Amino acid sequence: MLPIDRILFTGLLPESFFRIPIPIYAAMTFSKSEDNARIQKLFEEESSKNNIIIYTDHQHIRLVGIFPNEGVDAYFGFWETTNNVVLNVEAFEKLQNDAVHKKKTKLVGPLNFNTYQSYRLRLTSPSWIKFDQEPVNPLYYPLLLEELGFNTEMLFESRMIQEADIPGVYVVKEDLLKAFENIPFECISITPKTWIEYELQIFELVDAIFRTNPLYKSISYSQFTSLYNVSFAAKLCPFSSVFFKDKITGRLASLNFCQPNYEALHLPIGYKINYENDFQKLDHKILLVKSVGVHPDFRQQGLMNFMAAYAMLSFQRLYNEVIFCMTREDNLSNNFTQYLPYEKADYALFAKSLST
Repeated sequence: MLPIDRILFTGLLPESFFRIPIPIYAAMTFSKSEDNARIQKLFEEESSKNNIIIYTDHQHIRLVGIFPNEGVDAYFGFWETTNNVVLNVEAFEKLQNDAVHKKKTKLVGPLNFNTYQSYRLRLTSPSWIKFDQEPVNPLYYPLLLEELGFNTEMLFESRMIQEADIPGVYVVKEDLLKAFENIPFECISITPKTWIEYELQIFELVDAIFRTNPLYKSISYSQFTSLYNVSFAAKLCPFSSVFFKDKITGRLASLNFCQPNYEALHLPIGYKINYENDFQKLDHKILLVKSVGVHPDFRQQGLMNFMAAYAMLSFQRLYNEVIFCMTREDNLSNNFTQYLPYEKADYALFAKSLST
């Protein structure tokens, strides 16, 4: 067994970093792609706010320790490994020793710096195999963490309403669709054009909506626009993705980011997905409800349900099925599907208390 190297990140990721996941996912029914240049840039930006240490044998495991300059929590992320307990014991012991030395009292993950980036493990194997940007991993990953003394810190779920059950949803939600006709908000379809028009307001709206979520960390405008930009808007479904704008103040009150599941197209890394070009290539069309939220100043007005109603107006002529993606188990947005039939996938963040 190769020794685990401890590499302090000083500007460049080790050459082996991006090779390690390739054989791990080669035998899986889903792939896991990484944008190497974007990840390198992310590490460079985050190194000003965190000490970053990489633990790897350069062949079978990589593990990143993230030690924020402030606070008592440490994080692990970018974890990929073969099914080898001994190897993981050594890597995590090195990480935990560093965390204790830095006076951290808890280790949480997987979390790739912040919740804007990839985080969580998937615990089950749903029928849809994988949707776009879903956190996926071999099922032995959570078992390894349990053997290493981690417990679940937070649970999340995705809910799929299958094609046979869609007509029943419209029966159940008939009153909501009628009420939607009189909402006091302007509906702004999200397109590349409207994204450019509202870009700074979108950044501020997203931060205001999600900043009270557990583990949330604000990010720079630069990091935000590296993920959420005109190219992101081009992937979205313009018929179901929407901003609600308050007619009195002109402020953006809520957002709903929805897109087709493009996974079935097996598009190459770096390909710029575009709804206008790629939607019709899909034989079976699944709508992904990715991010939904309401500004704190406009809550308690039913906007979560009204955004769902907005998407329902076009859904039946465009899509076969829908997946409500990766909501926290106790999130109020789950109320929309609470009494509907659905298939569920489960995800978790894990944590371990450290002795100091």
